[in-house]
Amino acid sequence: MDNKDSNAKGAEFRSAPAGVNSQGEKEDWIGRQLRRVFDNSLSEPLPDDIMSLLDRIDDEPSLSDSKADKGAA
Repeated sequence: MDNKDSNAKGAEFRSAPAGVNSQGEKEDWIGRQLRRVFDNSLSEPLPDDIMSLLDRIDDEPSLSDSKADKGAA
């Protein structure tokens, strides 16, 4: 890909197309662009170290649980 193609592709993500006028249309356009960029990432599995961290967080009692236990005593 040459520099001209790179600039054209980058310009596509800088601003909404001319036909997009309302705030809602701009938000829809932004959402579509984000989905295009991140859809592949969403289908990838989480790395093992991240899963391990999430499991540890789920296993620990939350602060709100601790406060509720103290209030009940």
